[in-house]
Amino acid sequence: MPDWMRWQIEWIVRLQELQPPWAIVFWRLMSFLGEEQAFLLILPTLLWGYRKREALYAATGLLLGSYLTFALKDLFAMPRPFQVAPDQVRVLLPGGERLGYGLPSGHALNAAALWGTLAGMVGHPLFTIFAIGLVLFIGLSRIILGVHFPHDVLAGWGIGTLVALLMVYGAPRVVHRLASSRRQGVLLAAGAVIFLFLAHGTRETAVPLGAWLGMAWGAIGESWRNGFHPGGPLWQRGLRLAFGLLTLGAVYGGLAAVFSLLPPFLSEEPALRLLRYTGIGLWVTWGAPVAFLRLGLARSDRAMERLPADPQPGDF
Repeated sequence: MPDWMRWQIEWIVRLQELQPPWAIVFWRLMSFLGEEQAFLLILPTLLWGYRKREALYAATGLLLGSYLTFALKDLFAMPRPFQVAPDQVRVLLPGGERLGYGLPSGHALNAAALWGTLAGMVGHPLFTIFAIGLVLFIGLSRIILGVHFPHDVLAGWGIGTLVALLMVYGAPRVVHRLASSRRQGVLLAAGAVIFLFLAHGTRETAVPLGAWLGMAWGAIGESWRNGFHPGGPLWQRGLRLAFGLLTLGAVYGGLAAVFSLLPPFLSEEPALRLLRYTGIGLWVTWGAPVAFLRLGLARSDRAMERLPADPQPGDF
């Protein structure tokens, strides 16, 4: 074992020895906040009920970060601490023993990409402090739980921060230039996904690439009909979120059932997986918002522009 790994192992062991039983529950909660299930609650809540524009950029940062995580893990093929020193590092996360490569930490990278993008776009000092604290705790949790080296987490934070900066300062300029031509936007989104898929197309990378393609196409299509406004009274936002999550689950399960009918060697193909998640992304940014408008659970952006600009309860 090289020295730079040995001192990190010793640090992890000392951190684990300092944790009382209740702290392990806390760190597992922090780790959960960096997982897909948490993002599936956070992003739809923002997209359908609070900050549509910011949520779209944050989701883009998250999905790009997820792609980079899988691509870089396969590139570096670095072990995790419990694989290097199984007699010293305890895995304090259920199922953690089944995890694959370590570098970079996907939890740290994705948290920095998502919350960094939101902090940069919201621009409120208190929210920025909250976002930074959450990113730090999520990354630290992966070290204490024994599933990542400190260098995995540091790399994740660094790459995720770069992704967030790209979303805050670079992506809006591209969107602004394409605003006059939806066709160019559709083609550019497809071209970017095809390029990234050809660069590293696996079952894992097909998920974020497909989800982003569907989300981008859906956002473009939804804007053709003036778009829906995420504001409204809290009860209306709650109904939108409940209906949206229920239908998202139905779409997710329905597409899984359809693709399960294919022969096994086809259903697991990365290209078909990409197609499946494209459909899920389309529902999130196009199908669900159109349903909100049809059901009277939301108003269009144009309709809201004609109303007095009163602050909505719960806006941050």
